[in-house]
Amino acid sequence: MPSRRLTIYLMSEAVASIEEAINADKAATHVELNGSAGLEGRFLYATTPALVPSWVNFLQPVLAEEVTNVRSASASGLLLLKTSGRVFALTFGYGRSLLDLSKIEHQFGLRVALNRIDPRQIRSLDKKTFEDIVVTTNTQASRSAELPVFGVDISTDILRAVTGEPRDQGLAKRLSGADALVLSLETTASDLPGICDDLLSAFGEDAYKADFAWIDQLALVRRGDVIDALDGQLVAQLRAGDTSTTHLAMPESIGWEDVDEFRIGGTRTQVYDDLDLDLYLLRLGGKVAELTIDQLKSRRVSVRFTRSQSFDVRWTLYQCVVTEQRLHDELYALIEGRWFRVSRSLVEEVDAFLSTIEEPRVTLGPATSGEQEGDYNARMAAAAPQELICFDARIKRPGGAASGIELCDLLSSDGEFVHVKRKARSSTLSHLFAQGSVSATTFLSDGPFRAALRAHIVDNVEPASRDRWLALIPPDGDPIDRASYRVTYAVLANSDRQGLDWLPFFSKLNLVQNARQIANLGLPVSITRVPVE
Repeated sequence: MPSRRLTIYLMSEAVASIEEAINADKAATHVELNGSAGLEGRFLYATTPALVPSWVNFLQPVLAEEVTNVRSASASGLLLLKTSGRVFALTFGYGRSLLDLSKIEHQFGLRVALNRIDPRQIRSLDKKTFEDIVVTTNTQASRSAELPVFGVDISTDILRAVTGEPRDQGLAKRLSGADALVLSLETTASDLPGICDDLLSAFGEDAYKADFAWIDQLALVRRGDVIDALDGQLVAQLRAGDTSTTHLAMPESIGWEDVDEFRIGGTRTQVYDDLDLDLYLLRLGGKVAELTIDQLKSRRVSVRFTRSQSFDVRWTLYQCVVTEQRLHDELYALIEGRWFRVSRSLVEEVDAFLSTIEEPRVTLGPATSGEQEGDYNARMAAAAPQELICFDARIKRPGGAASGIELCDLLSSDGEFVHVKRKARSSTLSHLFAQGSVSATTFLSDGPFRAALRAHIVDNVEPASRDRWLALIPPDGDPIDRASYRVTYAVLANSDRQGLDWLPFFSKLNLVQNARQIANLGLPVSITRVPVE
C-alpha cells in the first residue's frame, strides 16, 4: 500500500455541523459520501480554468515566436468528516481555500506533534518573536536533533510549528504540526475516522509539558467577558488612530518572494504592498470612527501571489492584528486571532530586571518633529563638543566582514556608548538593542576594531581635543577597564506613560535579553526616552 501524505485540521468545538466548516465565499462542487463506507461527512472540490501564466506574457515580447501551448490550472479538494462529536477537515491541493479558516482549532497540529514526537528527534522548528514587528524564524537540522540545537530562547520565543519523528513509528515516520497536522502513512480513506479519533485523543494530552512546558508562557484566554473587554479596548484605540501597541502581520509564514500584494476588507478596491495598519486606517477615512470588532472578524485579507492572477482569501483582519493590552493588572497579547495572557511570572521577571537598570550619565536634549536620527546626533555633539562626539561611522571588521559595525551614535566623555533610535510605528527597536550588544562585544574583544576607531578619531576630531577622546579607546593589546564604560539606549519618542511602560512588553523582553548579555561583559546598561518637540 503506498504512503499517503495527509493534512488534517480540527474545527473548533463551536462547529457542530459539516456546513459550518465550509468557506461560503468559495464556489465548489459538493459530493456526498458513499453510505456503505460508514463515514459521516462530505467532499468538496473545485478547479480553475487553464490560463496562460503571467510570465508567458512577460517574456513574449522578446521571443522570436508566439508561445501558445502553455497553460496552468489548479485543483482543490476538501474532505470533511465528523467523528467523536468533532468535525475534521482534510485538504488536498488548494483545498485549504474551501475551508472557513476562522473556525479551525488553532495549534491542533502543534499540540498533537509535541505530545507524540521524540524530543530528541526534532527536524525543524518555526518560532516567532513578537515585538514592534513579528519576526518568524524557521530552523532546520540536517538530521534529527534535540531542542538546544535549534537555539530556542524559552523566555522570548513562541513556538509556531514543529517537525520531528514520533516515539511510536507505527503512527507515522514524521509529524509536522502547526494549526494543521501533516503526516504520511499507509492507509485507506475508510480508515480516516479512526485516525482522527486517535489524533483527537493526542490533542487532549499534556505529555508535551515534560519538554515543552515553556510554550504555556502564553495562556489562551477562554473567558468571554475578558475577551470582550480586550476587544473593546482594541477597537477604541483603533477608532482614535492609536496604533502605538498594535500592528498587522501575516498569521503564518509565507515567503515574501511569493507575495505580490494584499487586499483588506473595507478597502477592497485598493491594494497594499504590505499589511500596513496606519495606511489601512487612513484609507478608511471617516468610517474608522464606526469600526467594530465584528468588522475586524468578518473582513477578509487576501493575498495575490506572484504565480497567480487572482487574490486568495487567507485570513480575517482580526487574525492579522497583533496587539498588547493591559486589563486588571494583567498583560494580554492578541496573536493570530486569539487572546493570550502573558505569564505573570514572566512579566514580573522582566519588570524586576528593568528596575535594576540605572539612569544614564549623559544628558540629551529633546529632538524636534521630523528630525532624522543622524541630524539629531550631529546637533547634540555640536551643542556639547566637550562632552559628546558623533560617532556615526561603520568600521569594517578584519577578515573581510560583509558589513561594518557601529560603535555607537554618540560617545560621551564619560565612556558612555549612546545608541540612538527614533521609535516609529513602522520600525522595531530590536535592531537598536542588538546593536548595543554586538558593538560592546566587538569593542572589548577586537583589537583591530579599536585601532580602526582610533584612526577615525584622528581623522575627524580637532587636534586640541583629540588625545582626550583617544584615551577612551585603548590601543590593540592594552588592557581595558570595563568599569569605565556604559551602554546607553536613547529612544526618541513621546509618551505619557511612567517608568519604562512607554516600551511595549515584547520590546522590554528583547531589551532584557540584550542587557543581560552586556551585563555579562561587565558593562552596565541604561535606557532613556528623549521627547520629541
